[in-house]
Amino acid sequence: MVKRYQKKYDQAFRRMATQQFQSTRDFTLSESDIVSDGVFNHKKNLFLGVYSTSIIEGMFERYGVKKYFENKGIPNVSWHINMNDPYVHRFILLSERDGIKHKLIELVLQRKNLKLPLDKSHFVNLEFLHVEWLMMQNPYKPFNRNKPPLPGQKAPGLGIGMHMLQILFHLAKKANTHGLINSPNYLHTAIFFSRAFHFLDPKVEAFMQVIKYQKLPHYSHYTLSWADEYAAIQHVRNHRAFNWRPSTMIAPISSEAKRYFYSRDYRKKVRKTRQKLKITINMRKLEKKLKEHGQIH
Repeated sequence: MVKRYQKKYDQAFRRMATQQFQSTRDFTLSESDIVSDGVFNHKKNLFLGVYSTSIIEGMFERYGVKKYFENKGIPNVSWHINMNDPYVHRFILLSERDGIKHKLIELVLQRKNLKLPLDKSHFVNLEFLHVEWLMMQNPYKPFNRNKPPLPGQKAPGLGIGMHMLQILFHLAKKANTHGLINSPNYLHTAIFFSRAFHFLDPKVEAFMQVIKYQKLPHYSHYTLSWADEYAAIQHVRNHRAFNWRPSTMIAPISSEAKRYFYSRDYRKKVRKTRQKLKITINMRKLEKKLKEHGQIH
């Protein structure tokens, strides 16, 4: 599924790189814009130190982003980038209807160093692009019986998750980092990112594999996500709740970053934990909790 979108975005980002050098509209900066305390800073006005606002606007126009959202019933789309903090960059996509602006997408990114173990006593310190926050929602679309809200959702999604994943990958590459890191707050978000990400902790990776390959064939994302929220995912042996918490996930790009996840030690720990981990979904407890919170009647 991930590769299905890859070729399309490879081409688009190559075009962005070409246009970046052809554009002349950004060379109207004053001296104060590019010199701070006597130090030349050519990346000050670039998103992630790579893309100018005019290039981003050009790509929006070329690929008909506004038209795409209009066809989904989302009018008057605009975007905004906040680079006030030189280390944390924020991208926001908005829609305006009846004079009220609604957020469609909010993306917060930051460069972050992370130590990956090479063996028991050696580590490598690599820079990644950290997805601090990602929200995508359609504020005009109601929830329905077939697609009820997941934990943390205030509105249905935009249906562009795979597109966003490819965009994030290319941003990480262009920013010359070793990949992406993320710590999803909810199980359903972690399941989505696990298409391209692995958990840094092999024990958490083992749990995710059990969820994906043993439980998802029998339970919906909705059931599993709310089961996690209400402590209804339990160990078979003693019925204790499985206490999963947000944990660091990595989508490695470079060979240095991939080395850890391909290592014999990491794969062995995942395999051993997965073999021991026996979990069940306490449907009785889950249905009771959902009813108490008015999610089923």
